[in-house]
Amino acid sequence: MKKLSILLILVLLLMVIISNNLFGINTNDTRMLAQPVISANHIAFIYAEDLWIANIDGSQPRRLTVDEGIESDPYFHLTEL
Repeated sequence: MKKLSILLILVLLLMVIISNNLFGINTNDTRMLAQPVISANHIAFIYAEDLWIANIDGSQPRRLTVDEGIESDPYFHLTEL
C-alpha cells in the first residue's frame, strides 16, 4: 500500500510537469486536478471539471469529456484493474 501511494504521488507530479509542457497548464495552480484513480496501465483524473486519462507514467494525457456538466468520481472497470 505504501509503494502504491508513493507511485501515485510520483506519477501525479510527472503528469503535472508533462501537462504543463504539452497544454500550457499552470503548475503553480493545480487546484483543479482532483480525484486520481490508478489501474494497471492508466490514471484517470478530473481536471477543470472534465475527465482525463493518461498512461501510468503520466504520458499521453487525453481529455475524455468536454461539456458543461461536472464529472466526478472516475473509476476503472474491474477488468482494467
